[in-house]
Amino acid sequence: FVQTSAAFLAGSLETLVLLYFLLASGDLFLQKMTKMLPEFRDKKKAVAIARETETSISMYLSTVALINVLEGAVVTLVMWALGMPNPVLWGVLVLFLEFIPYLGALIMVGVLTLAALATFESVGHIVAVPASYLAINLIQAYVVTPLLLGRRLTLNPVAILIGLILWWEVWGVAGAFIAVPLLATFKILCDHIETLAPVGEFLGD
Repeated sequence: FVQTSAAFLAGSLETLVLLYFLLASGDLFLQKMTKMLPEFRDKKKAVAIARETETSISMYLSTVALINVLEGAVVTLVMWALGMPNPVLWGVLVLFLEFIPYLGALIMVGVLTLAALATFESVGHIVAVPASYLAINLIQAYVVTPLLLGRRLTLNPVAILIGLILWWEVWGVAGAFIAVPLLATFKILCDHIETLAPVGEFLGD
């Protein structure tokens, strides 16, 4: 568990460092790309795609962050009510792990089950801990998130799983965190390029 936690923290730190440098670079990559394109219409199209991507991804990440904070707060309260030690820790873990679709929830169920086994003796009490989290997670996934995000950047679950596996293999924990934003960015790009439109259609839900 200690090794897993250390790897998770290291991956999170790598992600934050990468995010800092990407934000610090501003429009540098966009400027370089537009200089490489020969036609003015291509430059204009590249800028339009970049701006739409920036707006969509920013809206997506800010909305998901808000949802995760709310879910983390609810989980903290529920874990406190169930008598789990360090309830704030579980809420913070939920906040970060929910950025990783499917896999984050699976990890959280496993961690809570192990913690409950080490804390309680009653089978009912042990089962109640991961079951409570699962109930909260399902409400978040099927009610809260669709309500707040709507159809914005809705991706095919199969595409999400493939993206997660690919980026996890490439870059571990950090790759899992950035998999969905990268996939969403690629979908927007495909939607704007006629020859890649079928790929964009596949990536959509």
